[in-house]
Amino acid sequence: MRTIQDSRSRSRLWFVAALVALLALVAAACGEDDDGTPDAPAATDTGAESTDSEEAPEPETTEAPEVPEPDEPETTEAPEPETTEAPDEPEPQEPAEPSGEPVRIGILFSNSGPAGLFGPPTSNIAEFIEEDINAAGGINGRPVETYLADDATDPAVGRQAMEQLIDSDNVDVVLGTHSSATRQAAKPLAEDANVLYIYAALYEGGECSSVMFNTGEVPSQQLAPVIPWMMEQTGGQTWFLLGNDYVWPRRSFEWARQYIEAAGGEVVGEEYVPLGTQDFSSVAQIIAGSGADLIFPALVGGDAIAFETQAVDFGIGQDAIPRLANIYEENVLGAMGPAVTAGMRVTLGYFKEVDSALNNAFVGRYFERFGADAPPHMTFSSHIYDAALLYAAAANAAGTTDTAAVAAAMEGLSMTTPTGDISITGSRHLAQPIYVAEIQADGSQLIVQSFASVEPDETCDPA
Repeated sequence: MRTIQDSRSRSRLWFVAALVALLALVAAACGEDDDGTPDAPAATDTGAESTDSEEAPEPETTEAPEVPEPDEPETTEAPEPETTEAPDEPEPQEPAEPSGEPVRIGILFSNSGPAGLFGPPTSNIAEFIEEDINAAGGINGRPVETYLADDATDPAVGRQAMEQLIDSDNVDVVLGTHSSATRQAAKPLAEDANVLYIYAALYEGGECSSVMFNTGEVPSQQLAPVIPWMMEQTGGQTWFLLGNDYVWPRRSFEWARQYIEAAGGEVVGEEYVPLGTQDFSSVAQIIAGSGADLIFPALVGGDAIAFETQAVDFGIGQDAIPRLANIYEENVLGAMGPAVTAGMRVTLGYFKEVDSALNNAFVGRYFERFGADAPPHMTFSSHIYDAALLYAAAANAAGTTDTAAVAAAMEGLSMTTPTGDISITGSRHLAQPIYVAEIQADGSQLIVQSFASVEPDETCDPA
């Protein structure tokens, strides 16, 4: 691009150049020699200012073409990465409300007689069984109904109650929490009718039938790990065994003797009393003279209460001879009173004090529903609840309530319940946790030892 100053400089240079050329022509014409050689031009006084002298031409300054200012590079901001939100997880659909012909669950339990204290929590839990299974969609889309029958802690009554459940109530399954004597009386009816029978009470072991599963604690779970622990804790070596006179205490004591002797201990006395015994004075005297360091009582309900309250008067209370009990649940202990029970150790498959989020919520719900003074949820009601959930899961997996199909689906079934992690073994018994609680001075239960997923030492081939 040119400027105005450049044009003026060029005009002045042209005028000077033209004047010089004209003077040169004039000099040439006037100053030629005769020989025709032109004279040299006269020297000019360099000191005088002459306007005729040729000015040195100013060098033509050509400005470099103006370089266009570089455009600022376009600053292209890196595009923000597209944030693709993870698709919302579909909300789990509520199970369809069950409908149609109900699946009937019978519950055979002791709601009166010596074991009647065990009944009310089980009756309460029957409400949760219906409520929880139905809330999950029922069994194969059908609602669940429960039917309760009381054996009155009497095997003859228990047989009649089983007959009522099968023949009158037309149940699809019977869940039992009652004595082994009632089980022995009722089992043939379940076998004849091909009705599944889940025995959910702690017992002596050894049961095997094509229609039966056994989900309660057995001696190889309750006693095998706990007897050596008890001896270490107390330093005791000699044991007195006291039980009711029927199959469960007798068979349990056969196992207990083996575990005691294997741990280096000795059984120094063994006595049995009929169910319903209320006078323990003669037995208390025998125990007092036995020299026993420890007592293993296998007494049921009201019999246990009568013995322990009288034992104090004979100088053989818990403070004198420590107990390891395997059926003293919270309702029985509460009836004895903390002055009698403080310090006792109890081995069971469940206490309401089991510290898990699932159990804490369940126990909270139980007392919220039935009141703070309700008979506490305990091992028998817990096992009935677990048995119902196992049955529902198996029947849903089988797609039917047919006894053989559900039994096949029960094999190897595992789940987590308020009790803990449980699973059906090949022996048709339950691998489950075992807990030891120590009764505190205020009557509360403190779990002081636990054994996770204890396998039952049982065998069963119902084929």
